[in-house]
Amino acid sequence: MFLKRIILFLILSFICGNDLDPIDIINKSINRLNHIDIEFQSTIKQQSTVSDPINYNLNFKAYWPNPDSLLYYNYIKFNAPVDYKDIEIWSLYSNDTFLINKRLPIDNQITTIEKDSENTDIINLFNFMQLFEEVKNKNFSVKDSKINGKDSFYIKAFSNKNKKKSIRIYIDKADYSIYKVEWSDKKGRINKSVIFDDWIAIDTINFSSKVVYEDIKNGSKITCTLKNINFNQIKDSSIKEIKTGFNFDK
Repeated sequence: MFLKRIILFLILSFICGNDLDPIDIINKSINRLNHIDIEFQSTIKQQSTVSDPINYNLNFKAYWPNPDSLLYYNYIKFNAPVDYKDIEIWSLYSNDTFLINKRLPIDNQITTIEKDSENTDIINLFNFMQLFEEVKNKNFSVKDSKINGKDSFYIKAFSNKNKKKSIRIYIDKADYSIYKVEWSDKKGRINKSVIFDDWIAIDTINFSSKVVYEDIKNGSKITCTLKNINFNQIKDSSIKEIKTGFNFDK
């Protein structure tokens, strides 16, 4: 399933200081919105060269229960298509811990699922941690670049075995938002990309409201559009809904 390939890394970041090495830049970028509760509605269009387009609609929430902890939760509830309606998925992230539960409306039972399961595709869409895991043991080069008409860092992560097979990250020099991530094969050809677009300011923080993921090798494209984006406005009733996924109160 094509959505399984989209870890679209919507929770982006600022970086403090231009003298940081590349891995620090990426790490600080990933962690920029730590301890900010986020909620939005998203429409996702999945296109493929081998099947008809599919349109998804969902509500997303990210919740940080403790300001002194790196533990946080994501919650998704589907509104469409019909066969996904009212499916709920919860995830828990804390250091090396990654747990996922789901509930199907047909039986209303909460069950645990594997993190690579098909049912986790959408929630992984909004998890940026995999990027850090992919690059943390790589070699790096950093160059100046321009993207969207703005001065940017161009960071390339690669192994000693093959420098052409790499991950390329474009980060704004002024506010350190990530504009684009590209994956290339062993011949240097780009086979996957994620582009962050339609930037808006929320509480003075720049946030991408459109993400386009393309897997050239598999002939798939995902366009994700966000609306009704809010920071730190999750209601108590929603917090209770999020906690239900892991039976926190038991």
